[in-house]
Amino acid sequence: MKIVSNLLTSIEGIQIFYIIGLLIFVALFIVIVIRTIRRPKKEMDDIKNSIIEDDDTEDTDNLK
Repeated sequence: MKIVSNLLTSIEGIQIFYIIGLLIFVALFIVIVIRTIRRPKKEMDDIKNSIIEDDDTEDTDNLK
């Protein structure tokens, strides 16, 4: 691993890629958090209930 780290530190201008990657990650994280917070409570309850209440009973009948 030391060879890889030495190689990456010897490349001039490689730091910009680390910064760009971090900025993309932070921006996507913020967008996902904001969209989740702004989602209506009714829609969140529907998603929650759809996981609990499975209407697909054909597959469970075949398992018996």
